This record gives sequence, structure tokens and C-alpha cells, in this order.
Amino acid sequence: MYKISDKLYNNNKGYIYIPISWREEFQLSNGAEVGIDLVDGILTIDKNLTREYIQKITSKGKLTIPYDLRQKLSYQTYNIYIIHSIERVILVPDHLSID
Repeated sequence: MYKISDKLYNNNKGYIYIPISWREEFQLSNGAEVGIDLVDGILTIDKNLTREYIQKITSKGKLTIPYDLRQKLSYQTYNIYIIHSIERVILVPDHLSID
């Protein structure tokens, strides 16, 4: 697992950019759909399309977090973690730390 130290997800904005290097590594082409879930305050984003929310990634890598899901988030800023082995991005409230 790798924490992106210089980037945070800001819930006021409602979107996250997935860099092209991650999109290439995870084989996410332009317009690819990803699944998004919120469990115990942690947002999970991956290619699992059976998750509660399904969103498309734009050609620039922008992924919008659905409004009703943003309303459920308890905090404003989240650390971004990449789990390469299972091709997953997770957003964790910035006051928590995971390993």
C-alpha cells in the first residue's frame, strides 16, 4: 500500500483526479467505469462494478464522487492510498492512519 503524501481528497470539491500512470497501471481507459463504496468511513474505488455507486472516469482522469455519497462523508479531507496488488484506491479520513 502506498500513501500519496502530497495529495488529499477535499470533500468540498467532490472529485478526485486519477493520474494517467495509475489509469495505465490499472488498465482504466477513457470513460472507464469504477465502483465506489463507503464502509466504516473509508471510501473504496476500484473496478468492482457490484459496488453501491458506479462512476465514469473522464479522459483527464477526473472522478466525481456522487453527491449523496459525499453527504455521507463525515470529514472534509481524506488521505489517498493506492493498493497496487488489488488495483484499488482508498480514501481515509486524514486523522486516521492505516498500514
